[in-house]
Amino acid sequence: MSASACSPLTALQRQLARPKVLERFDAALCSWSEHDTALADVGSHQQLTDVLSGRDYARHDEVLYALLQRAAIERDEGAVAAQLALNAMLPAVPGIVGRVIRATRAALGAFGARRGVTGGGVSANEANTDVQAAVIGHLWEQIRCYPLRRRHHVAANLVRDTQRSALRALGVDTSQVAAEVVSIDDDAVHRPLAEVQTERDASEQLLELLSWAVEQEWLDKQEAAILTARYFGEDMGRDGVATDRQLGALFGVSQPTATRRRNRALDTLANAGREWQRQY
Repeated sequence: MSASACSPLTALQRQLARPKVLERFDAALCSWSEHDTALADVGSHQQLTDVLSGRDYARHDEVLYALLQRAAIERDEGAVAAQLALNAMLPAVPGIVGRVIRATRAALGAFGARRGVTGGGVSANEANTDVQAAVIGHLWEQIRCYPLRRRHHVAANLVRDTQRSALRALGVDTSQVAAEVVSIDDDAVHRPLAEVQTERDASEQLLELLSWAVEQEWLDKQEAAILTARYFGEDMGRDGVATDRQLGALFGVSQPTATRRRNRALDTLANAGREWQRQY
């Protein structure tokens, strides 16, 4: 049996795909959709999957937020809503795991145990399955405790908060540059609503531009995939992004082909960026 076949993520996905679990999901969604306009078109688990697999990201926010509102309830309803939200967010787990592992290694390599690591004793040899299990646990915690004042960029907020929580648990100081993570929304608990947001970091701006370019169909699936893998994937070279050789291996093409595709995608993204700046 391969490592992935018995990983915590795979085991959880199988558990949440059992017929009895899906029946419970369907019953809950059918009931909620009758009373909650945000869930009006998601009366079953399949319909929920269909909605969240589309490109209407504002709709994603509405649906996920509605689930998180119910996930805050302590009764059985809260547990079912949290399981639905967790299941919807599981595809993001491998990316979080990869970034957490890279950040811990970068913190150890760049700063040493005293500056980059706070004392949690994170090991550069931390097993992938251990980190994966921890990330899933932190994701569950973030779902059950999500700050409901944050209605926008819901999925991105969950990813960011889960990543930071996992890094803190492993002893990595997230204020260090080596442990930077994508930030979509300010997470200060007592931040005034009228306060002007601080300038976003480059990673956040690039992620937002990529999402917009895909939504507006500037980038096709291949271009979006190669840029996402280059800047946010698990593989990276010495400059902090995936090399063309790594991209070629990932997509099953030669290095020159990967270079051409990357350059073409970057040219398209640059054109999209100029339009994006005019609009925003």
